Amino acid sequence: MLAQTTRTTRAPLATQAEIDALGTLITEDEAAVSDAPTYQPEAAGLLLLLGLILLSPQKAPKEKTR
Repeated sequence: MLAQTTRTTRAPLATQAEIDALGTLITEDEAAVSDAPTYQPEAAGLLLLLGLILLSPQKAPKEKTR
């Protein structure tokens, strides 16, 4: 295999202030940036549990007699 090195002589594409602003946007919660709702898996689990409780049989099981 051949090893190849590349050198760039270009100036940086972003200033340090722009890099810091981008880092802030990346680490912030989505709702704080776009006002969109964030995914909450515990809410889906709660709805699933509630649905299963509502669909479960309401009678207590009968005991077997010999």
